[in-house]
Amino acid sequence: MYYFVNTSINPKKSGIEHAEMKRLALFNAHQVPAKMVTRFFSLSLHQTLKDAGVLESNQINLFDFIQGSSDFQPVTTTIKDLHLSADMRITADGDNYVVTQNDQMLMRVNTFAPDHQQLNNVQYFDQNGKLVKTDWYDTRGFKGLEQFYTFDGQVASEQVLNPDGEVVYQTFHQPDRQNLTQNSLYRFINYDGQDWSFVGEQNMTSFFLDELNRQTPKSVFIIDRTYELAYPALQMHTKAFKVMHLHSNHVNNPDQPKTATLNYNYAYALNNRTDWNGVIASTKEQAQDFSDRYGQQPAVYPIPVGLVPAAQLSARKPTWKSRIAGKVIYVARLAEEKQQDQAIRAFAKVHEKLPAATLDFWGYANGDTGKQLKALVAELGLTEVVKFNDYTNDLKKVYNTAQLALLTSRAEGFALALLEGQAHGVPQIAYDVKYGPRDIIKPGEDGELVPLNDEDALAQAMITLLSDDDKLKAYSRQAYQDAKRYSEDAVWDAWQPLMQAADKFYEQEES
Repeated sequence: MYYFVNTSINPKKSGIEHAEMKRLALFNAHQVPAKMVTRFFSLSLHQTLKDAGVLESNQINLFDFIQGSSDFQPVTTTIKDLHLSADMRITADGDNYVVTQNDQMLMRVNTFAPDHQQLNNVQYFDQNGKLVKTDWYDTRGFKGLEQFYTFDGQVASEQVLNPDGEVVYQTFHQPDRQNLTQNSLYRFINYDGQDWSFVGEQNMTSFFLDELNRQTPKSVFIIDRTYELAYPALQMHTKAFKVMHLHSNHVNNPDQPKTATLNYNYAYALNNRTDWNGVIASTKEQAQDFSDRYGQQPAVYPIPVGLVPAAQLSARKPTWKSRIAGKVIYVARLAEEKQQDQAIRAFAKVHEKLPAATLDFWGYANGDTGKQLKALVAELGLTEVVKFNDYTNDLKKVYNTAQLALLTSRAEGFALALLEGQAHGVPQIAYDVKYGPRDIIKPGEDGELVPLNDEDALAQAMITLLSDDDKLKAYSRQAYQDAKRYSEDAVWDAWQPLMQAADKFYEQEES
């Protein structure tokens, strides 16, 4: 079994989650058992999986695991299923309900949109009107979590229930010496016939990974969230083939890969690198830089993060005339390291020369970055031509109507959005950074690379291409061709050395 280990999968996914989903589809196509693994508790996890098209059989969550609820079939649970006594008064409050008895509020019953029938949570109040407990319902229809509160409204403890209503997990929140609330104790209740206690989430996660490895011996663990999950992976007690995945630059100065300080996301993992059985780098250049610094301990495997499905390669291509003239897109979360502010300032210069050009951003925002970028757009007088769009699961129309795409990151691990845009025939301009853009874009053929942080060069590249429709069409045709380098077959071939190493590892264990 191949386990792709992450913290969570959210409705608005990052590049790591998209990479895992593409990888999962690839393994499914070759009938190699694989699952996405997550550890965070989420009452809406299975709705998220359904929306993302991830099969229940292709994932396992820590809490699903101890609840025994991975394949639970959804049921409808409404206020009627609370079986409230006849002397309680139920009053509608918008789409929710207030429950009183002798004019004393006992509870609030809140429902899920859009039908406002399925229970979301039930809040319980004491005689002074203070919240004392909340019951939370899984989107599949069973009560999955109970939260208990202190007198001042802080969560004191929580317990997770299985679909039969049995408590299977508890955690207790206690203040530290600075009087800051923290989780100090985690407990599995009656797991495999006994209770288990863990000090810290990391130790609990190690136990979970060990249990997966016991259930499916000879497993391979691909750690996709290295910062959060390297420690529990390396603390496993069972023998396992463990691989660190470099999803971004592993050093802070990519121009000095041999001597630069380590990216904090990978520092612990790299400082304990000999405990790993392998490292995945998304590009050959990063693999070489890694080997130049560390040698082959552990072995490094260049495996592209992205791939282009056969269905996409054979899909009917939109005509160039169907694309919107002058439409430029930028597909990425709004984040400081993506440097969308530079794209906006460069586009201001484009707008002066080509007033009909437009720029559309697609992606969710990290922190206050979205607000800052919108303020910059307003300051530059570009609100009519620069638009911000939220995360979407369907980018096909976005790519198929664009004439040009941008990426202005200061560093990348692969740049999945560039490959997706290329597979849809979109000419692209990106900063020439490690790693990814120079592996995907062929300057002068399907797009352009410009020097890092050179806003003037970025603006000029946009102006040159948007002013030359014939060149844009030629770049688009070549983009479709170049995307074939990342076909399913090509990426599957790249996986083979690692898979052979894992097989050899377990063969040696047996001998």
